Amino acid sequence: MPSNYFHILRRQMLRDYRKPIVIAAPKIGLKHPRANSHISEFDVGTKFRPIIANQFGTGSIKRVILCSGKVSLDVEARLEKAQLAHAVKVIRLEELAPFPVHHIKAALENAASDASYLWVQEECMN
Repeated sequence: MPSNYFHILRRQMLRDYRKPIVIAAPKIGLKHPRANSHISEFDVGTKFRPIIANQFGTGSIKRVILCSGKVSLDVEARLEKAQLAHAVKVIRLEELAPFPVHHIKAALENAASDASYLWVQEECMN
């Protein structure tokens, strides 16, 4: 999301110390038609989000899809098109290190105990 990209650059500049930043993501994720941010996401009091979670369907979460990068936009588009009857939560990891364990746990509060978990990535051989 463009707002998250803005906040990570802002966070980098406001730190008391300088440390190199590595963003291993293509810019296509910023230009994708589904990647948009409302102006309020740049406002005072907003900050970088280590994960972005979206839910599709209704009821308790039956399937959780974890992914990173622009593949999440494709997964979400496919889920919207499929109009699944069971609930699916897509969790897009925006920061892999440090791994956002607490944020993921908070996003999965309403997941069913027998929910299935999937990791989706673009290049399965890499």
